[in-house]
Amino acid sequence: MRRALSLVALGVTLALTAAQTVPTLILTSIKALDTTRANKDQWSVKGYFNDPDGNAVPAIDDTGLSALLLNGNEDTVSETNFDADDCRLLNNDKGVICKVTGARFSLKRTKRVPKDAMLEVQRNRNTTTASSYYRVSGVLRRQEFENTLSSPLIAAFGIDGVGEIFDVNYKCTEKVGTRATKFLCTPGTAPPTTAPTATPTPAPSVT
Repeated sequence: MRRALSLVALGVTLALTAAQTVPTLILTSIKALDTTRANKDQWSVKGYFNDPDGNAVPAIDDTGLSALLLNGNEDTVSETNFDADDCRLLNNDKGVICKVTGARFSLKRTKRVPKDAMLEVQRNRNTTTASSYYRVSGVLRRQEFENTLSSPLIAAFGIDGVGEIFDVNYKCTEKVGTRATKFLCTPGTAPPTTAPTATPTPAPSVT
């Protein structure tokens, strides 16, 4: 299934869920491998997920989730869907794990957050007693990429009742081989945008 997903659309989705606290996704890496062999592409993510309202894990258990990889043109490269039957809660409210053939995604509760996480709360601290933080881990193999990889890479996760949460990793290295192209992307910073130059109004002719 092919799905167009733009950052504008994601912004609209998040705006519609403004009544609740929007979860925060902070990815520390996105890796992707585009091979010449059919159904041998793969991608993976690692990072952190902050869910202050505690709605995401129960929603994933109830309805599943979708995992998408997009390239720098915001084209969908890969999409994997996990149904509710593919997901199970961990004991003692520690998170959730979803599995299908060749793919796995998990949220596991943690008291650790990255030092460079741009969070409004817990700034300049590396530990927290809050129970709303999870480690994110996803490995999606046996994929057939729909579009070419390009920087930056975007990972998005759709959760019914919560919204579509995404993060962009801007700092990418590319290694091109004879049989595969590898991308490793880390957070970095967004490149500056250049404002359009206004065309000067021509002076009136003097007669």
